[in-house]
Amino acid sequence: MSGERILVVDDEQEILVSCLKILRDRGYQVSTCADGTEALTCLKQHPFDLLLIDLKMPGKDGIQILEEAKKIDPEAEVIIFTGYATIESAVAAIKKGAFDYIQKPFTADQLNIAVEKALEHRRLIRENNQLRLQVAGTHGFENIIGRSPQMQLVIEMARKVAPTDANILLTGESGTGKELLARAIHASSRRAHGPFVPIDCAALPETLLESELFGYEKGAFTGAHKTKRGLLELAHTGTVFLDEIGELSPSLQAKLLRTLQEREFRRLGGERIISVDIRLISSTNRDLEQEVAKGRFREDLYFRLKVVEIELPPLRARAGDIPLLAAHFLEKYRSQYQKPVRGLAPEVLEALQAYSWPGNVRELENTIERAVALAEREMIQLSELPDYITYRSSAPPMDAPSGTPPLDVIRQKSAEAVQKPYLIQLLRRHKGNVSEVAKEAGTNRKMIYRLAKRFSIDIDAFREES
Repeated sequence: MSGERILVVDDEQEILVSCLKILRDRGYQVSTCADGTEALTCLKQHPFDLLLIDLKMPGKDGIQILEEAKKIDPEAEVIIFTGYATIESAVAAIKKGAFDYIQKPFTADQLNIAVEKALEHRRLIRENNQLRLQVAGTHGFENIIGRSPQMQLVIEMARKVAPTDANILLTGESGTGKELLARAIHASSRRAHGPFVPIDCAALPETLLESELFGYEKGAFTGAHKTKRGLLELAHTGTVFLDEIGELSPSLQAKLLRTLQEREFRRLGGERIISVDIRLISSTNRDLEQEVAKGRFREDLYFRLKVVEIELPPLRARAGDIPLLAAHFLEKYRSQYQKPVRGLAPEVLEALQAYSWPGNVRELENTIERAVALAEREMIQLSELPDYITYRSSAPPMDAPSGTPPLDVIRQKSAEAVQKPYLIQLLRRHKGNVSEVAKEAGTNRKMIYRLAKRFSIDIDAFREES
């Protein structure tokens, strides 16, 4: 017995009696009204999860009742009853906020399926509303950690576009926090009351991904024993996050493009057109412009996706954020593992800032989790970091090469990260400008000063040489 409350509004007594019996047998609490005025009075007195409203009635018609009902309770789901001659009006009702429509005459199965779909959507909305404050606290912009200029620019742009419905393309290396930013945009949008549905396009084969996205009708293929709603349908009124969208096959690209253009689609094996109201945020670590040039990605879809493009910087380009991120993850896993860890030893923080983090923020989080799990003292020690970060391998010293050394050389060599000859070369090239030296070395100003002190290098002397 679900106990969910349903109000049926129809001027035909047979419809009211029939709906009452069918829905009560399924365990719903059902009330009936024969006209719009009575229905609105009932709505003001009692909350309902679902309204079933006849489109054509004397006095107030279904559209008028729908509009006034939404003012009383914006979150109530509405299904419209309609005859074959009023399909266009039913579609108009959906645009005004109705969830679905049922053609008269209908069977008990058709009614039950439509009602369950609407209530499933309602339950999703309720769960989302219950978590709304928590989501805002967990996924809001204020919880994106980063004081570096690069991240502040990212957050500023995301704040500007969040209240709009513009499609957003998030680019950047894997592990830079694209889903976290997508959730923050959703939590700050007018769709925050709706669902946030993440979909990993790289995780599923094409056929399975298509059925997950668009759903399917019973009998659409072998094993389709019942109708299944797709994730795009479940995301109605909310946000869809398509992660690694560059992995979509050409056929799925075409189908997604049509969905974005028309705001509608058909399930696999289905004939009925399903309208959806979604905002799309997608992400990729590929260069989609190159993919378009090579014919592997549709140009028209690319421009649909990147109404606004936001590029997330790699962690090595914002090394100044590493202490903040490390402290955040330390607190998270200290609490989770009930360890009396209270901080990082200075040499640990220095090693973290010297490392280039090819796996970005995700790799940093995994590293801190590992260190907390292994910790035996109050302060995390170098011995609790992986060897490849502390450079305790027997790598040979790095000779200062001519020209600009690639960052990969710095990542793989000794524990000093930027050895004395290389640091001298950079200081000479940039005439003692520590900011430029740090930028080229892929680290931060503080680290350059520490290394200069360690190697007894007088930075001012390079400024005087200029």
